[in-house]
Amino acid sequence: MLFVWTQPIYAQESPAFEKIRDVSPDGKFGLRISCSSEPEDPDNIDSTLVTSVDLVSLPSKKVFVSVAEEGTPPRLIWSPDSKWVAFPFSEGHRITYTHVYHLSGDDFVSMVRENEELLVPTKADVRNEYVTPVRWLKPGVLLLEQQDILRGGEGKDVYYRFTVKFGDQPGKFQVISKKKIPSKE
Repeated sequence: MLFVWTQPIYAQESPAFEKIRDVSPDGKFGLRISCSSEPEDPDNIDSTLVTSVDLVSLPSKKVFVSVAEEGTPPRLIWSPDSKWVAFPFSEGHRITYTHVYHLSGDDFVSMVRENEELLVPTKADVRNEYVTPVRWLKPGVLLLEQQDILRGGEGKDVYYRFTVKFGDQPGKFQVISKKKIPSKE
């Protein structure tokens, strides 16, 4: 006698509450925030309720990119042609980097490889680093801001505004301009 062990197949559960925001200019994509229960204020969702944050197609809600599993959802920055999207991603409270995706065919492709970072290198002893997208200057050209909090800097943070131009393939990008800007204090 032959026994075959099978795993039960479960349908994906619908979240108790979901919200779509940061819709692309062409209306075909957006950020879906799924929650374990309905928030008191849908415009200001308590991060402890968030169960997933995904870049989805509209209206089907097909998931292209899992942006986060929990926490405060980032803001998506769309290019005018809806083919480029950037968002900040925090790795703890000391580091924020920017993720960039490009619509290629029927899928969004990460344009920054796992071991790469969009930033202006510095020789200073950086304690905290925050790199966030500001806006798309044109498709494939992104303006970013960087704040470096220095060790022992006694409040002397360093700020940069820089522009990155992306190529057609992941990992093909270059900083085409950078400028140190005054402290925002």
